[in-house]
Amino acid sequence: MGDLRQTIIDSLDSYSSDNSDLLETVQDIVAKEGEEVYPALLSVLTHLEFSIQDAKINWGGILKHHHLLETKLGRPVKLITAVCDYFSEVSKSLRAPAMIELQALEETRKNSRSDGLTGLFNRRFFDEALEGEMNRVQRYDGRFSLIFFDLDNFKNLNDTYGHQAGDLTLKQVAEIMMLEKRTEDFVCRYGGEELVLILPETRKINALVIAERIRQKVEELKLEFDGQSFGLTLSGGVASYPTDAKDAKSLIHAADIALYQAKENGKNRVFLHTLDKRHYIRIDFAGDVQISKVDQESEQITVQGKNFSCSGLLLESPVPIEIGTQVKIELADQNLNAPINIKAQVARVEKFDSHYDIGVSFLEISDTDGSEIAEALAKSLGVPIHQNTKKNTPKN
Repeated sequence: MGDLRQTIIDSLDSYSSDNSDLLETVQDIVAKEGEEVYPALLSVLTHLEFSIQDAKINWGGILKHHHLLETKLGRPVKLITAVCDYFSEVSKSLRAPAMIELQALEETRKNSRSDGLTGLFNRRFFDEALEGEMNRVQRYDGRFSLIFFDLDNFKNLNDTYGHQAGDLTLKQVAEIMMLEKRTEDFVCRYGGEELVLILPETRKINALVIAERIRQKVEELKLEFDGQSFGLTLSGGVASYPTDAKDAKSLIHAADIALYQAKENGKNRVFLHTLDKRHYIRIDFAGDVQISKVDQESEQITVQGKNFSCSGLLLESPVPIEIGTQVKIELADQNLNAPINIKAQVARVEKFDSHYDIGVSFLEISDTDGSEIAEALAKSLGVPIHQNTKKNTPKN
């Protein structure tokens, strides 16, 4: 019964503003758990106890009353409003529908979804939110990204300064993540010193920028506990649907692999998902890629960007380019304020029936507009970035 009540509470919380989805969910729970759902549902909503038969009859009455209210008012009515009005004015089972009932429900919701230390969403909420986001993007052909963070050397921090210092550190990092996230993002404590971000409708490259921004803020953080000053860093792994995985479990695994690679490559960095260090990493740029040879008067070739690697880019080209040729690559995308220019060298050419796969290794990324995307790419891929001072020139 406890698990059933919790399932109902979670459903009410998830669909508090969407009656149609909630009603559909209730029917799904009934189909799975049986008609004992009805008295449990009314108990959660009203603190009143009913037999299964009476609860089923009252639930039917609530649905009819809800429809009547919406028809009379000419606007959507929340289900909880219809429940309260039904038992106050129709069934008259509630003599005084005190707010304490809703407060108790809200407190139960909060405790069931929040981490006590950091105030972030907890692991249970993360699992449900991730599954819900996966269902949404699969239904509407969308996309989203996942960022896994892990505090570097956290055990040593606890051993050196004590667990209270460790708790303080987690709270401070949680605050940074809450400040840097967008309204629609979910920040959760996955467990221990692992924190995670769910970013709806977010391409991998944009998730990398957010992750790098958080990493930098944490690196700049100055902490003090019991008269001792210390700092810390964190590492991150980024994975995206549908680029890296097609289900929730695989997406978690992909982000975890990227996090592991960030740890193995020196910590205090963010890595994009890849199967191993030699594999190309997919980044879903929407626009075409322009490529031209360095120091030659030749027309640009329009190619398709396929995959990034830790040190290069895989392109699909209509013509071959000789191995060893230095090229200039211009990445333009709707997410970029200005194109990103990359200097690279052709390292691989493979012929297919309708195109050539051109593999290039990065030599330098040029940032002409102070782009966070350019900086995040350079940091993640481990290549130098050439800063153009033009953006700092005062305007007349």
